[in-house]
Order: sequence, then C-alpha cells, then structure tokens
Amino acid sequence: MMVFINSTMLHKAACLFAFSILTVLLFVPCTAPAQQSYNKLIAAGAAELQKGEYGAARSAFEEAVRLKGDDPAGRFGLGLAYFHLREDRLAEQELSRVIELNPRETTAFQVLGELSYRNDDLERAAGYWEKAVELNPGDEKLRARLDRIRKEHRAEKDFNRDVTSHFLVKYEGREKIAAGRIILRILEDAYSAVGRELSYYPSREVQVILYSDQQFRDVTDAPGWSGGIFDGKIRIPIAGIEQETPGLRRLLYHEYTHAAVRSITPRVPAWLNEGLAQYFEGPEITAAQQEALRRIARDGKLPRLSALEGSFMGLGGSDAAYAYLFSLSAVRHMVDRYGMYRVKAVLDELAAGADTGRSLDRGLLLSYEDFERGWKRSLE
Repeated sequence: MMVFINSTMLHKAACLFAFSILTVLLFVPCTAPAQQSYNKLIAAGAAELQKGEYGAARSAFEEAVRLKGDDPAGRFGLGLAYFHLREDRLAEQELSRVIELNPRETTAFQVLGELSYRNDDLERAAGYWEKAVELNPGDEKLRARLDRIRKEHRAEKDFNRDVTSHFLVKYEGREKIAAGRIILRILEDAYSAVGRELSYYPSREVQVILYSDQQFRDVTDAPGWSGGIFDGKIRIPIAGIEQETPGLRRLLYHEYTHAAVRSITPRVPAWLNEGLAQYFEGPEITAAQQEALRRIARDGKLPRLSALEGSFMGLGGSDAAYAYLFSLSAVRHMVDRYGMYRVKAVLDELAAGADTGRSLDRGLLLSYEDFERGWKRSLE
C-alpha cells in the first residue's frame, strides 16, 4: 500500500513557490538590467520547478544566485531543486542560507525537516518541523506532520539496524534479528526480480521499519485492512515471523515495488502504482474475481481510471478491495497488451512531469480514453 506524505507536500511547495514568484514578477516593474536578468532566471527556474524539471531549475537558480546571492528567493528555489535531485548536502547549505536571510521562511524549515527525515535523522527533523509550526501555528497539516515524526522517533529511537547494499532494516529487540534477516533476503530477491522486469534498480538504499502490530497502527494510522505501507519507507508489522511464507513474500514484493516506482517518479496515479505492486506480488486474478469484473463491465459500472488516481488510504474494506482489483486488472491488461517496456515508458513520462493522460499517450502511443476502452473490452 502506497501513501503520500513528503513528495506531495514538496511538489506543492515547488508549485506555490513558482506561482508566487511568477505573480510578483508580473506586477513589479524593473528597469535595471541586472535585476531584469535576475528576474528572468528566477521566473525560468520557478517554471521548471513547477514542471518537475529539476535539473533545468537548478541551472537557472545557480545562475540567479551568482548574480544576486543575498536574495532568499533564488537560494530557496536552488535548495528545492537540489532536494529533488537528492543533492542533500547542497540542499541543506542553500536552505540554511535562506533561513539566515529570512528567519521566518516556514517552508525552508519544512524542507530541511524532510531532508533530515529522508536521511533517518528523526530528532533533527522534528526540530525543524517544531520551528515551522511555531512560525505557522494555524497550519494543521504542519502540526500533523510534526506529530507523525514525534511518534516515529519515540517508537524507533532504540531500534537495531541491519544493512545490505540496497536496504537498511530497523527493528526492536535482538529476538527479531532472525525475522529481520528473513525480510532482507526476500527484499534482495525483490530488488533483482522487479529490477529485471522494469530495467531499473534504485541507486539509494531503501529503508525498512519493522514494528510490533501496535507500533505499526500507532505510527502509521494505517487502516485495519492494510498489512504494510510505503510512505518513503517500507513499514511492516512483523508479529510472529519465524520463517518465510508466501504471504510475507507477496507483501514484501508489493511494498518494494512501491519503493522502486517511487524512485522512478513520485508522481504516479494510484491505480498504476497499486496495480504494479500487485502484479509483482505474483498471484493471478482468480476465476471469481474475473467473473466479478466481467459482470461489472457488462453492467457498465467499471469506474473511470481517472477516479482511481488518488490514494486508496481513505477507502473502506470493500471499496478498497474493488479499487485494488480494478487497478490490477488494468495493469495486467497494459502489460499483456503492450509489454513491460511500455509501462516503464509511461513511468518515465510521469517522471518528466507529464500528467497521466499525456504519459499514456507518449508511453503507450494511445490516449487515456483509448486505453480505458481497450481494458473494458478485454473484460466483456
């Protein structure tokens, strides 16, 4: 199960930054040539941030900072670009400089918090988010994010760690060492198997947190039907794991697939994300499920895939089950009809900033509507 936290917030921050910069530049006349050049670079960088073209944004903001290093707008844009490009040291440097120039820049504290969180420094992340809440006490989303980080820090501060070349696994108590190693072995298998299919292997280690059942519910607020989540880290309740089981293997392949897809692009519709995660789990659609899909398609009650682009987190058990089934069916049709290399092309288009319709148009060479029609016909 995939949930959206930091990537959504940070893309929104990039869009808000771009909008505010472009609005200001539209209405502030300026005749000084140096200032005009600076404004053009800021506008260009802001537009690239909004499109998700972070390399081009970095180039524009680097040039802007060379022209005018004491203006927080250029440095904040550069810090955001570095963050998205995972140039963490440079991101921290620029965002810290923004705070020196403007100590009340709430979003700089937010992004620094996410940077620390991404690098598994929960205590430092909480400190940055406390400052952001102090500056903007009425923002309930900020407060909820801080509460979540505090819960994680309390739960995980005494956890042990195991590390491989691709994963960092954290768990509580030496008695869980064997469970951690079973999980690492399965995840390494998933890394190879999913990587072969997608022709993609994440370059950074994936964090995996193993909880007791109660810790999992307290930290994640996941619905009761969820057996694990991926929110930038794989989080799994591990009560009673003593050996590899088919169910555990399916769960870990599912959550690892989310990690791999997220590494390609955080901007992916839920139906494609959850469909791929189920596809790599392995089980086929059962005869009963296929008959249910046929009946729903025949009655004209299949949902539009555009209605399944948002997170499934808020769905009840029955609605969630159908959302997952529709997603798996659509993705199986995509893979069977067009091939996994075309699915990867769709993900690459999403990574380049295209919306779902344009990504399908370029990756599959047909429109969103035509893909949906073909999927529905395959069920009748």
